Amino acid sequence: MAKAVILLNMGGARSANELKTFLFNMFMDKRIINSPIRYLLAPYIAQKRYKKVWKNYELIGGSRLHILTQSLANKLSDELKMPVEYAMRYTRPKLKSILQKYDEVILLPLYPQYSTTTVESSLDDFKQQKFTGKSKIIPPFYWHKDFNRLISSQILSEIKNPETYHLIFSAHGLPQSIIDNGDPYQQQLEKQVHILKTLLPAFKSIKLAYQSRFGNKPWLQPYLDESLADYKNEKVIIYPLSFMIDNSETDLELKIEYAQLARKIGIKSYKVISCLNDSPQAVQFLSNLIRQYDTP
Repeated sequence: MAKAVILLNMGGARSANELKTFLFNMFMDKRIINSPIRYLLAPYIAQKRYKKVWKNYELIGGSRLHILTQSLANKLSDELKMPVEYAMRYTRPKLKSILQKYDEVILLPLYPQYSTTTVESSLDDFKQQKFTGKSKIIPPFYWHKDFNRLISSQILSEIKNPETYHLIFSAHGLPQSIIDNGDPYQQQLEKQVHILKTLLPAFKSIKLAYQSRFGNKPWLQPYLDESLADYKNEKVIIYPLSFMIDNSETDLELKIEYAQLARKIGIKSYKVISCLNDSPQAVQFLSNLIRQYDTP
């Protein structure tokens, strides 16, 4: 029986055309826009925005998400001695083409926290394929002590004198309406930040803030851009808490766009820590996590 681990993620744009596809598929997702209006909005937004947005992507040469995820899959495969592949929700490779090769799969969504817009959306995709083999789904791991120890060690390895820094955990924002409808994403983030505060007592302050909002409706607060305004003449370090793999939101938004804002505000030092990516520590943690669920 052919068996594999499949890593699930949202996808990233490596070209202007792929960005157009990404935007169309994302706004067609009922977990993103739960209204028939998406059939009008998705093609409109994709066509109208992709060229303008791609100009910003060119600053980072396109998303690194695919390269880093492929590397992570390869290293996990070596560690686990079994096939490890990855599938993207909105770009290639698609889950359907991968599932056809296997009779048994272990699905690992690379989202530490649960949200209907991420984990549930990926599972929607899986359900639509009507896979007839055996399957297991690894749940979110935001709470895991080894995972949070890994994050705290990574942060402390990047700086000296943490007592001189303010630490901001930045997370991808969501419309407040999604949370009000029962999505546990915010609650899980807050629980994780509480755990990390106990592991990182030396920082001047620790705060959770949200990035990437667009439109006029309320999103999760506090917003990262408004939060940064409180740190003029201070030293700030940012950790992207809702991502395992670096992507446009970390490489472009946090490391370029928010860095420019930090300079305008007059922040003395602004540093963004990379995601865990395909580091040996990430490979070891995820391998152990997979083994826990890979039981008869």
